[in-house]
Amino acid sequence: MDYLPAERGEGKTDSGEPLRYVGLRLLKPQGLLFADGSDRMHFAVITYLDWKGDKLLPWHREKVGTIEHVHDEVKNGFGGAHLPSRHVAVNAAWFTLALPSYNIAAAIKDLCFEPADRNARVKRYRLLIVHLAGRMSRFQYKLKLELRASDEAIARMAKVWVVTRIPCH
Repeated sequence: MDYLPAERGEGKTDSGEPLRYVGLRLLKPQGLLFADGSDRMHFAVITYLDWKGDKLLPWHREKVGTIEHVHDEVKNGFGGAHLPSRHVAVNAAWFTLALPSYNIAAAIKDLCFEPADRNARVKRYRLLIVHLAGRMSRFQYKLKLELRASDEAIARMAKVWVVTRIPCH
């Protein structure tokens, strides 16, 4: 498109290059079938990627609707619906911890869980990985953890330890 904003780009490299605007015009071959009665619709994709349109547009369309799942999980699973304080700085600090926690939980689900459990919400995730019954003991400067769980749950926990490189013996 010919339109370029006056603002600097906000890409990862912060190179100062303007963002790229990819314009789409959808024309219905059968005439006036859109809800507003027109025969065409216009959309724009704003990006800093320099990919060709045949790669950029399918990639962009694959992302549609995925961020709503993240918002729902942070809001309902991590308590984002009820912020801890009326102070903006406290809430910002809370989000600074909640969002990386969500990312870590999502990475563990993708890397360590079986395909059937990868879509587990935070409540079920806690039951699968966090809330395992066990006994912690210390003897002669050694810390020992005995898990009282099924073999499947212990194998899942061991996989998390291997993937995240938590030392265990």
